[in-house]
Amino acid sequence: MNYLDGKREKMYQAGLLKIAMKMRRDENLRGFDEIFRGILNEMDLDPEEFRHYVNNHMQSLMATVKKRGY
Repeated sequence: MNYLDGKREKMYQAGLLKIAMKMRRDENLRGFDEIFRGILNEMDLDPEEFRHYVNNHMQSLMATVKKRGY
């Protein structure tokens, strides 16, 4: 996503990592959408931009998370 400024991209990266970590550790077995909405609210992110960012980066992040065992 080249149109994002550095600060927003870092926030989206952090949000994406939080989603991945919660998906792997969530004892309540919440679904992705519930976790996504929680991160949106917690971090005050733009819903449409963040959804687009997540869609474009989730596969690579999940592979990294799985490899590192977060």
